[in-house]
Amino acid sequence: MRGYSFIEVLVVIALIGMMLLIWGGSSLRAAERQRDFDSFRRDIVYALERCRWKAMNERSYAGAVVEKVNGSYVANFYLDGNRNGIRLTDIQTGIDASFNRGHALSKEQGDIAAGILQDEPIPEIPPKRGVLDASGDPVKFGRSDIISFSPNGDSSSGTLYLSCRSQHQMFALVLYGATARLTVWKYSNHQWQMVGDQ
Repeated sequence: MRGYSFIEVLVVIALIGMMLLIWGGSSLRAAERQRDFDSFRRDIVYALERCRWKAMNERSYAGAVVEKVNGSYVANFYLDGNRNGIRLTDIQTGIDASFNRGHALSKEQGDIAAGILQDEPIPEIPPKRGVLDASGDPVKFGRSDIISFSPNGDSSSGTLYLSCRSQHQMFALVLYGATARLTVWKYSNHQWQMVGDQ
């Protein structure tokens, strides 16, 4: 009976090693991208929490205005200057002044960004029924896309959707107006699950 030569055994070991290296490398990249996406979500939650505390500490409305600039969304933060809330006309005239640099809602060349996944119908967050409009605005805070906080501790109501295309995942930051409670939902494996309150 013919056995295996030392060279043949080395070739087989080398092939197995290369396959493990390729598999391990892709797993590491996926884990790194997941960490990036989690960090991105936490940064945005922190920015919104700072905006809420600014409103309460300054005893004035504060808010984030989300705008699309060169194909990417940016959140700019403003403090009410005339006690009538955050208004686009007051921002344009300088009455509502900027208090924080713009916060980019995109990273990793747009793989992680404010957005809704487009390659499958994404359901609404429970208990709602239906599907999200993939081509629509990922900032669901009314027509002006202003996330506003009052000095009394309440806020505008709405949802900000974040997506990571390479991981096929989404986060939804849901803000409840009367209490300014912020709930985080994660879309993975074709379903939404609540991550928790922030």
